[in-house]
Amino acid sequence: MREIDISKIFWSKCRTKLLEKFFLEYESGNNEWFHMRWLSRDLDEQINSIKRELDSLTELWILKNKTELKKKIFFVNTRFYLLDDFVSIFVKSYNPIEKIKEYFKNKADLELIIVNESVKTKLLNPGKSILDIFLIWETDKEELWAFLSEIFYGRKIKYAIISTEDFYNRLEFWDKLIKNILTENWNIYLKDNLKIKDKLDWIE
Repeated sequence: MREIDISKIFWSKCRTKLLEKFFLEYESGNNEWFHMRWLSRDLDEQINSIKRELDSLTELWILKNKTELKKKIFFVNTRFYLLDDFVSIFVKSYNPIEKIKEYFKNKADLELIIVNESVKTKLLNPGKSILDIFLIWETDKEELWAFLSEIFYGRKIKYAIISTEDFYNRLEFWDKLIKNILTENWNIYLKDNLKIKDKLDWIE
């Protein structure tokens, strides 16, 4: 299936980010309010661009706003007549791969990142892969869990983190689970300092 850049349909990258944020939060059961400065930080967009697009989306009756504690806050208009259609578009087109790449880009001591392609449709289907994400890394698991929960809008994500030493120990004893994870169909190697992908024939 050919993927499309829906920002070309929805006019601008900033507007697309806003719509995606609002509709995916709404679809996950969270129609809480967001204010401009928080959205500017979260979406990494200029505050003027955010304000312009929020005002426009409010005029289109897609969003509503109200003022609390001298701050204007925005939320999805649940009476918007194309609400279900828009939600469906953003759920079906959502792809978290770039967000995962960005999160891990400057992380230290990270030897391997494998992401199964099934994560692209995680909002629609939990999938049948053994794991969604496999990492060889020393890290704070709570921080990682918070990040995954945010970008997958509360969906359950199957992931595993092990140390380099543990990984090689398991391979030495032909750990079946590790081998199955490494050789699973549709794996995407986002980082592979250990050159594991080049050794798959030996692992199999």
